[in-house]
Amino acid sequence: MQPRPDPTTFPSSEADLTWAATLRGHWPEYAIEAGFLALFVMTAGIVSAWLETAPVAATVGLATRRLLAGIATGLALIAMIYSPWGRRSGTHLNPAITLAYLRLGTIGRRDALLYALAQLAGAFAAVALLRSGALLPATTAPSLLSTSTGPTNDWAVFTTQVVLSATGMLLILFTSNHASWFRATGVVQGLLVMLIVACAAPLSGFGMNPARLLAVDASGDLATARWINLLPPLLGMQLGVEAWRLFTGRSQVLCAKLAHNVHGRCIFRCQHPYQLRANAMSVLRHRSERRDQ
Repeated sequence: MQPRPDPTTFPSSEADLTWAATLRGHWPEYAIEAGFLALFVMTAGIVSAWLETAPVAATVGLATRRLLAGIATGLALIAMIYSPWGRRSGTHLNPAITLAYLRLGTIGRRDALLYALAQLAGAFAAVALLRSGALLPATTAPSLLSTSTGPTNDWAVFTTQVVLSATGMLLILFTSNHASWFRATGVVQGLLVMLIVACAAPLSGFGMNPARLLAVDASGDLATARWINLLPPLLGMQLGVEAWRLFTGRSQVLCAKLAHNVHGRCIFRCQHPYQLRANAMSVLRHRSERRDQ
């Protein structure tokens, strides 16, 4: 049985603040998004570069290296999602996921814009650090530093990226809104990333994150930014939203987090059981304090 959000209007105390209040109150979540995406991109870049060094490449086959890269990036993502900071921000780490939740009405417009800007800042910072030679030798191949294969405009690549992005968003929505699966959303997402890096990256270029793709293209791997590269993840995750609505007959979700925090605030239009319980406990605590005064 799935926990169903109330079909009435979402709570709006945190999601519909003024610009000033949003920036002042929600900047920690934006900082987490930027920092975690930067860490994820750097982890992928460092692991890819190490696996392609001459000693490793000479002893480990290509398929095994891709599998190891997938395991490393997937585990890193899972750790971020279930960390206390990841539970606070929701660990989107991807403007396409943020925009999908904006379409569902779960994240406020101001927060969605600032999340996307934070994610772009994190991706650009990570690629800049990798290219600077501060983390890796200056002789490392640029494609490894950027963790991108520079996907082409081929329709097979485009279609693969759309399908993978739609599948990823559909899995996020299904698991995070199901009573038996919502605790496993982060694991499912991490396993999907493992499979994509290990199996589909040679074809799709792992092009599921517009922030990373834009940072790679703009940093000089390609002569000109291939804007069409940004379309598959954006389009695919919107299709994932529509597929979820079609399959479930529902138009709202519990929250915009991949793993919800048990305690503490939520800046989204949240109806997650954890948040409802935390709010109820807060009310009871305040009532008890007033009686004691």
